[in-house]
Amino acid sequence: MMFKLFTGVGEAGNVGIALLVGFILLVLTRTLYLGVFHPLARYPGPLLARFSNLYSAYHAWKGDIHIDIYRCHERYGDHVRYAPNRLLINTAGAVQDIYGHRAPVKKYVNYRVLAQQAPNTLTMQDKMQHSRRRRVLSQGFSARSLESWQPRIVSQLDRLSQVIRACLITTPSSMANGWTTPLDMARNCKSPLTVVIVDRLAFDTMTSVSFDSDFDTLRSSKYRYVIEAIAASNIRLSVLLQAQELATANLDGQLFPSSIAGRRQFVRFIRELLGTRLRALDKGGDLFAFLQQCKDPATGEGLGVTELSTETATFIIAGSDTSSTTMAAVCHYVTGSSECHRRVTDEVRSAFASLRDIRLGPALNSCVFLRACVDEALRLSPPAASALWREVEDGGASIDGHWLPPGCEVGVGIYSIHHRVTEWPKPFRFNPDRWLKRSGTQEVDGRAYMPFSIGARSCIGKPLALAQVMLTMARLFWEFDMRRVDRDDSEAKDVEYVEYVVADHVTAGGQGPMVSFRPRI
Repeated sequence: MMFKLFTGVGEAGNVGIALLVGFILLVLTRTLYLGVFHPLARYPGPLLARFSNLYSAYHAWKGDIHIDIYRCHERYGDHVRYAPNRLLINTAGAVQDIYGHRAPVKKYVNYRVLAQQAPNTLTMQDKMQHSRRRRVLSQGFSARSLESWQPRIVSQLDRLSQVIRACLITTPSSMANGWTTPLDMARNCKSPLTVVIVDRLAFDTMTSVSFDSDFDTLRSSKYRYVIEAIAASNIRLSVLLQAQELATANLDGQLFPSSIAGRRQFVRFIRELLGTRLRALDKGGDLFAFLQQCKDPATGEGLGVTELSTETATFIIAGSDTSSTTMAAVCHYVTGSSECHRRVTDEVRSAFASLRDIRLGPALNSCVFLRACVDEALRLSPPAASALWREVEDGGASIDGHWLPPGCEVGVGIYSIHHRVTEWPKPFRFNPDRWLKRSGTQEVDGRAYMPFSIGARSCIGKPLALAQVMLTMARLFWEFDMRRVDRDDSEAKDVEYVEYVVADHVTAGGQGPMVSFRPRI
């Protein structure tokens, strides 16, 4: 029969038909393997995800991949096949097995799409090289180093105060009464007429700390395009993290032209910034200069220029996004709950006698309720919300009691584990008290909390990020009365249940809250 079909079509036609038949057989064979014989075939999950990475790539493009991961666990259970070779696990034990020290996994290879000029601590797979570089970089975020960076953080907060005060309503109005116009706290503000606060503050702070630069995006529009370029570029990168095959034959360039343009803008900016910094060899007092002098305690080696450049460039992106999203989320949840708002302001205003007293140290550390609000905001709206993928090393590994063969990709959805009801009673409720040890009622399982990841690959800039967030929040709640203007006051009693929704594109960011300020002094 097949011979008869081929008769009369010519040699070229026969070759074409043979290739078509071969392709169909190949597809059917691969489909059968993935659906029945693959090591992950026994795990439930979305149907398309069993056969293609495009399922997760689609949700990465939408920015709701963290929400979809949560929904998948709700539907399929704690173990979900989220791609042909990818397994999600939603247990506290898996957090330790995958991300803890000595975990038998390595960084997922697709993270190389995030590299700037060369592999950095966020992207490199080699554990020895990662450890060596981390030992050097961590010196820049020690308690002593934070004291050095504190004047730069405070200087930016002084500037932030000026920006807020410049927005005071000057026209006579019964609604004004010393309040500012509404200000958007988030990095994803869509209105060009709205003053945006935290994304610009975080960017200015990180570039000042890292490169002793003053781009002043809080007051000047000249360099704000860089913040927008980073956000645009991250959309494409988040998709390629899930499905790097979309970069084949420049397909990603056709799918994400605005992201490619944003990437080029940022690369051009960072090259000029690094070039300027490298020519200013006599410049000191910033993170770049400090790390130039640091050595690995184990080997005595320092970082080369390329290594230092790619790491500090990464600090700008990761550091800015983490801090800005956290600060916006804290403002959303605290100003949304009159009780939490009162307790935070009472605590902060009792701890400090004046603005100049708001510094790192015992007084700030005594603001335990403010810190609980920060931790709870990080739980509910983490700045990195989806799964941090890892690849099982040679020899395979037992993860959460399940044996996985070498090469399998595995991860825990951060947003999902942060909302797992067995670890977090009433997981969608903003409840800072769950972090406070009161008569043994603390409701925190630290094993299921990972906004900065854990273990050897945890966020190296966490101390700086938390220092900036705590200083900024203490300053704002001390210096200003604040009120939400993007909600109905009739719903105020329930607003603590309203989630600060973020879109996840490598890092997560949201819109709002819209807040008005009234100076106290």
